[in-house]
Amino acid sequence: MDFHTKSDIESSILRIDELLACGIFQPTNSRHVLFRAAFIELLIALRDLMYKSEKLGRRIAFADDVKQTEKIKDVTHLIKYVRDALCHPDSENHYIEEGMKATFNVVFGQASLLKIGDFEQSSKYHDDICFFFGSQGIYLQRHVVRAFNEAKAHLLPLVEN
Repeated sequence: MDFHTKSDIESSILRIDELLACGIFQPTNSRHVLFRAAFIELLIALRDLMYKSEKLGRRIAFADDVKQTEKIKDVTHLIKYVRDALCHPDSENHYIEEGMKATFNVVFGQASLLKIGDFEQSSKYHDDICFFFGSQGIYLQRHVVRAFNEAKAHLLPLVEN
């Protein structure tokens, strides 16, 4: 592994650790001016780790609570979908199947945010935060933190060698 790849991995891990520890993702900070910016930075760094983890031999591929579609089969796909939505305002990832735009809707705890016919944006867990983009939702703990921890466990030993 070259120096730049090692540096990128270490930098992404450090930054994600900082963002998760700073308290910005608490309900009391939901209207903080940097709440969205922190989530964007978190997903950009996480997507980079997902890419590097797969490139270096281990795809983070759990599918628990991932709404599977033709394009989204696991958490790595979901993270890319959300990162693309965050970075590209004109992305189709902001749209629900029925043509409605729904982006960066956030639910703290268990709740139903939106229901249209058979489609529903809802969080099943009282102890998590769910961020919605179009027809997809990503949980902070169950998806983001778990994927981060799995990638970190795979990548850190490679960086330290």
